Amino acid sequence: MRFHLLGPLEVLDSTDSDTTPHAAKHRVILATLLVRAGEPVPTETLINELWGDAPPRTATTTIQVYVSQLRKLLRLADTDEARQAIVTRRPGYLFRLDPDRLDLTRFEALYRQGVDAAERQEHAEAAGLQSRALALWRGKFLADTPGGPLLSAEAARLSELRMASLEQRLRADLHLGRHHELLGELRAATTEHPLREELHAHLMVALYRSGRQAEALQAFSGLRRTLVSELAIEPGPALQRLHQRLLSGDPRLLHAAEHEARVPGTGPPPQPPTAFPAPDAPFTAREAEVDRLVTLLRDGAATALVTGAPGTGKSALARQAAHRLAEDFPDGHVSIDLRTVPATERGAAAVPLLRALGAPAPPPDQPAARRALLSRLTEGRRLLILLDNADRARDLDDVLPASPGTVTLITARSAPERFRPGATLRLDPPDQAAAEEILTVAGGPAAGQAAPETVQEIVALCGRSPLALSVAGARLAAHPHWTAQALADRLRAEETRLDELRHDGLDVRARLLDAYEECAAPEREAFRLLSVLPPGMFSRAAAAAVLDTTEDAAETRLDLLAGHGLLVAEGPDHRGYRIPLLLRLLAVELAGRDPAEVRHASVGRLCAAYADIAEWSGALVGTDASASARAAGRAAGSRAVGPRPPQWFAEHQAALVGTVRAAADAGQWQPVLRLARALGDFLEAAAAWEDWATTQEAALRAAEATGDGAARARALRSLGDLAWQRRRFDLALDRFEEARTAARQAGDAAEAARALAGLVDLRLDQGSPGEAARLAAEAQLAADAAGDPRAGFEVLRCQALLALDAGRHVEAARFLDGCLKAARELADRRLEAWARRVGRVVPSGLAGGPGAYDGVEARPGVWRLRPA
Repeated sequence: MRFHLLGPLEVLDSTDSDTTPHAAKHRVILATLLVRAGEPVPTETLINELWGDAPPRTATTTIQVYVSQLRKLLRLADTDEARQAIVTRRPGYLFRLDPDRLDLTRFEALYRQGVDAAERQEHAEAAGLQSRALALWRGKFLADTPGGPLLSAEAARLSELRMASLEQRLRADLHLGRHHELLGELRAATTEHPLREELHAHLMVALYRSGRQAEALQAFSGLRRTLVSELAIEPGPALQRLHQRLLSGDPRLLHAAEHEARVPGTGPPPQPPTAFPAPDAPFTAREAEVDRLVTLLRDGAATALVTGAPGTGKSALARQAAHRLAEDFPDGHVSIDLRTVPATERGAAAVPLLRALGAPAPPPDQPAARRALLSRLTEGRRLLILLDNADRARDLDDVLPASPGTVTLITARSAPERFRPGATLRLDPPDQAAAEEILTVAGGPAAGQAAPETVQEIVALCGRSPLALSVAGARLAAHPHWTAQALADRLRAEETRLDELRHDGLDVRARLLDAYEECAAPEREAFRLLSVLPPGMFSRAAAAAVLDTTEDAAETRLDLLAGHGLLVAEGPDHRGYRIPLLLRLLAVELAGRDPAEVRHASVGRLCAAYADIAEWSGALVGTDASASARAAGRAAGSRAVGPRPPQWFAEHQAALVGTVRAAADAGQWQPVLRLARALGDFLEAAAAWEDWATTQEAALRAAEATGDGAARARALRSLGDLAWQRRRFDLALDRFEEARTAARQAGDAAEAARALAGLVDLRLDQGSPGEAARLAAEAQLAADAAGDPRAGFEVLRCQALLALDAGRHVEAARFLDGCLKAARELADRRLEAWARRVGRVVPSGLAGGPGAYDGVEARPGVWRLRPA
């Protein structure tokens, strides 16, 4: 199957039958995938091509339908190989295609080969290759297919490349002495493109060589009138020099060898611009990336893009590579820092670039005029252009594509919209060893002599950011009386760390703020709100809760923030996100300026969302909240998507506990009570004593703040269990007694029974079986009154332990059998496993009599030894 884009869209099968889709939307999707063949096209890009700024609510689903229909229309499901043509590839779709089956890629390949042949002075070969390239065009690019932003930009790029191919072919033909044959074609071309000076130069030379000097001069006069009247500019220096040679009747112009690669003229070529800043010194730990970038450009890439988050060292890397490449570009090199160009200036890159190349001031206002002037100034020259910090969508307007021979190196946090680089290098934070090298080189002897653990701490506090490490190292070097440990001490406080990372014009906070301030207002608000998330990776569901929106809408915001370098996509299939360390400090700082109630509400929503998941997942980890959650049904609007396995709790433990703590500090009491309750048994099972204490103390604060007596009893009882497991018996006694009292006052018989069960455990540990039996009987009455299966389990557990302690093994076996049934009713595998394990102790007791075993597992994972 072959695909043609250089004209009306055309799809031909193996028998040359036309299988082109008829529906306009199918053609748009197919064309968009084809111009990006071999790379994933985001679904958002396809939506933008079809509907622009007003997509329907079901846009994503509609795209899926269109792609499915497109596969059928193109008969791409007939074979296994064909089924792989259009594949789903996050964040959208990818079209796998042999380049020889697409006229666009064949055209570009022939064009590049023709340019190479011309540089080798193989003019006949160059003319033939460019003729073959031009013959692939059947009309305007995608003449019958409507285009959105991407296809329109591609049409402009290819239109420029088509003209460059034509000019290359005409130049080669003139070198071969074919001036007579070219006259008609050149007159038509200059009429169609009245501002292309290269075409007029070819026409003037062809007329002169045909013995028509007067007409050649008239051609110049006509072009001059057009430029002056329409653009208020004179013809370029090269064309004016050609005009002087025509006036003087220069006989050298009669020879093909005098038709140079650039627009023909006399005198020396323009002085090459040299505007590169000095490379960073010292530059370290990125040598492999520099080598790769230099190789990409020397291998023929006309544009190269270096991307990465703020502070990753993109600019330093690009400057280093540019200096390595400088000798490859004898006609000059220019560097423009687009961060210094006012955001309101039109043609953000074109205007300073034109100035650097010596264009007359002021530059033209119209984009077409700027493009024409830039093309004239770069035509036929070997130039290297560095466009640093091209982070705004309009930064590259009127600049790309550049003229053949010009190589453009661009740095940006992410690929600018509608831009298709020849090569891309993604710059991630350096690994630990490289980060330590950056610090020690920048920090001088004080860093080089520091203890390894101190260096590692500073690297961690700087989030392995090359900019932050360079600033930290420079500060250390600038203060001879400092030690590396003193620097680490200064950086340790999160609230002042960004203040410390500022030195001699380098300011980490300012660099991060650049990325933040270039976001639209909704993204800036989202960035600030996301600061309430615990450190580490978070899901789009967590973000949706914080932002109070749907997961799809949250993902859109997250991807926009990632595009600005403020977030990093992580995890399998990039389904998770993370705010890099220093950016998180900035987000916290900025969020502190928002009303406190806004932040507090966000924390509460996050806590509630985690509680939804934890309650719904309780059966898998044995949380006592699970039964009531299942019985009541999931809360309206819950974002949970079904139960999560115990591993999920373990992986998210720090985030869950941190959220409970933050929600308590924000006064979001109800979500705190829910999440703390749902986490209780999981933290107990994991023996996570400190986190268990944190969540239940937060729950106690919430219960007391809301006057919820039952919740207070539950938190006190859980804290009593924790104190008992930690063998802090006096504290355990106080907590269990308080819990029993609170439960009775609240009329919560189930919690009263569980507090009494805790007292039974405590009395057995203290060698008071009689008092333990009395408390167990009281607990039995409370459990019977409550009718709660978990309270019933705890009473049966205590009675089994009392029977085992007294040597009543048959009775103990009966109670343990009751425990097993209760655990099954609760669907709690942890309690069921405990009942089975302890049940295996009973037969050994029957065989050996009282005292036949040395200890018993009083609760899951907690053993009580028999007194000697």
